Amino acid sequence: MHLGDVGNQSRVGHRPSRMRGTRHVLLAFGLVGMVSLTACADPIEPGGAGPTSPLPSSTAPGPGERAGEEHDLDRLPPVTVQSGDRSIDLTAWTYCFGNICADGIPPAEPPDVGSPQELAVEFPLSGWSFTASFVPAGKECGRIQEAPLTQAGDGSFALVPIGHADTYDVTLFGRGNGDLFVTFRWTTPIDGPLPQPEARLAVLAGHDGKTDSYGVELEVSNLARTPEEAAATVTVRAETGEEITFEATRARSRCWPEGTVYWDGPDRPGLDAAALGEGPFTYEVELVLDGVRHVATASWPADEIVGNEPSVSLEFTPHLPSVS
Repeated sequence: MHLGDVGNQSRVGHRPSRMRGTRHVLLAFGLVGMVSLTACADPIEPGGAGPTSPLPSSTAPGPGERAGEEHDLDRLPPVTVQSGDRSIDLTAWTYCFGNICADGIPPAEPPDVGSPQELAVEFPLSGWSFTASFVPAGKECGRIQEAPLTQAGDGSFALVPIGHADTYDVTLFGRGNGDLFVTFRWTTPIDGPLPQPEARLAVLAGHDGKTDSYGVELEVSNLARTPEEAAATVTVRAETGEEITFEATRARSRCWPEGTVYWDGPDRPGLDAAALGEGPFTYEVELVLDGVRHVATASWPADEIVGNEPSVSLEFTPHLPSVS
């Protein structure tokens, strides 16, 4: 049984496919507002008309398409979410495919799959991977939890609950010869793995073979709770031993996801750090969360997060407080 499509596109733009992370896009679309997404067109209104500039038709398999497989290459195929004999076809509300990108917003009331213990996700193009992002339904500042989907032998992807049993709006981020976002609602009947704290830092960046900086960003997510007081001191040290130390600027917002703290700036120390000398560079970060001190070190560029460059991953001692 097909329960309807989500977020039909009404306006599209042309540009090369971009790579984006699910969490950052969810934040960008106003669930939190932390990261800005560069739009290629006006926002898409859910339920609008189909694309006004279709992709070129072709009868030959495109990049990443299974040989002998039949589907309409004039448009991105839907993502199917299935449990037993019940399935929902989901149309992407934001995507890049071929030479077309379309930016939209998640549906206010996504299709509801009910409360099965697990789901199968199907997509007719090969070479794609999917990540699921869970946000509690109806909770404006709810915790965002992410997990990659595991591919089964038949080519489908298995999706199981994460976090405490609850009703979630689940966004799937697909990436292959393009990217896409679809959203549905799922009441998970059982608990899944609980989220672990994560932290990332961006200070330096490589540009045309030289060391540069695009600003300072520090994010800590999935803490047991959002601390009332949080401060961060960052030291950047060049291979020559020269270093610069500065206090990161905590960003203020009406609504961050539960367990998230974000620092944005200052920009000037990033540029000063880029002028210190030759790399590699060492980062040292001291966090003080509600009076408790946590310390982490990382190397740049060796510890860059693949897909989220130039950020590096941070592991703190003692461990950051996690959800129980």
